[in-house]
Amino acid sequence: MHEAAFCRLGIDAHYIVLELTPADFKKLMRQSSRFSLAGFNVTVPYKETVMKNLDGIRPEARAIGAVNTVFKQGKRWIGANTDMEGFLRAIMNEGGFRPSGKKAVILGAGGAARAIVYGLSREGIREILIADCFPQKARKIASGMRKLFKRVNYHAATAGTPEVKEALQKADVIINATPLGLKPQDPEVVPENWIPQAGRIKLARRGRASNKASCGSKLFMDLIYNPAMTPFLKIAKKKGHCTLNGLGMLLHQGARALELWTGRKAPVGVMRRALLDALSERGK
Repeated sequence: MHEAAFCRLGIDAHYIVLELTPADFKKLMRQSSRFSLAGFNVTVPYKETVMKNLDGIRPEARAIGAVNTVFKQGKRWIGANTDMEGFLRAIMNEGGFRPSGKKAVILGAGGAARAIVYGLSREGIREILIADCFPQKARKIASGMRKLFKRVNYHAATAGTPEVKEALQKADVIINATPLGLKPQDPEVVPENWIPQAGRIKLARRGRASNKASCGSKLFMDLIYNPAMTPFLKIAKKKGHCTLNGLGMLLHQGARALELWTGRKAPVGVMRRALLDALSERGK
């Protein structure tokens, strides 16, 4: 998607992959001024360790504790977290969800979950429960966010407990931030019977009342984008809820990164088509 964007914008640049050992990564960062890099993305396991090699870090990236995008500001390397921005663009623009005053359940407490919790909190979410099989990780996120967002009620829970089941019934948005669903043999993110049936609303049409499933009752989002419909989303859709996979987040975090590197507005439509084409080729 980045190559397609460079082509559309007439920018002579390429997006390449460097798989580096920790020692080579440190060497690259020490000698980065010698390379013709306008910026780069960072993935696991370097989202945290890269921070000590940068000249500056944006406040949201420091609060989240992870950098996924690095760009140049003059001669200085600056770290940002476009995962958070990409998530918000996806859930608000494509999912139609407005966090203000709502309740959320986040399944998983890894780096992506931290970015999501920060983004929802910044947009005025009222209450968040974070559930993980290692509850200390969930508690760490909740503790850190309480210091930044005083008006949000944070809860940490162990995955699979009655507390999580109860929170699912009351939540406006439920987000899977675990890798469960990538493989067909993966266990359920949550038991199917924990996902309630969507409510029904009565609509008056030409003098007649009719019942229609309210897709807006809850939004279920999965950060996984391949497969496009994970078992988690399939169950939610079957029960009448709105669903959103992780493709939009992937797209919009990449678009925001490109804007930081180039100072140009990202051609999101071009990037989306390239991304879909690549996924289609991979699926053949």
